[in-house]
Amino acid sequence: MDKHMLSYDVTENITAEKVGSGDLPVLSTPALLAMMENCAKELLSTQLSDQETSVGSSVELKHLGPSPVGSAINVQAVITEHTNKKVTFQIEAYENAKMIGQALHTRVIVDNEQFMRKMKENHNM
Repeated sequence: MDKHMLSYDVTENITAEKVGSGDLPVLSTPALLAMMENCAKELLSTQLSDQETSVGSSVELKHLGPSPVGSAINVQAVITEHTNKKVTFQIEAYENAKMIGQALHTRVIVDNEQFMRKMKENHNM
């Protein structure tokens, strides 16, 4: 089973109050999601060629509890399914021993040049 763990610090600039997702100075859900996606991306990147990357395609996230500025968040991503270009992850986030988040996340492996070429075509660039 492929898994990866990363640690992140809760800083004032990623609180719900600062990013606009809430009114309180606690870890925002968008920041928690970014931490989780980053951990999954980093895990998968070790299996890709230099011409490939992965892009997020879906996420189901549960933010289970608040975390104050100054706390450390440990995120662990595990690959649960890898079929062709689609990879599914189970991700958990902890503050100390307390689980503060769970996610089911899917990423798609893409060719860098093809992806950017298609994006430019779709946006008349």
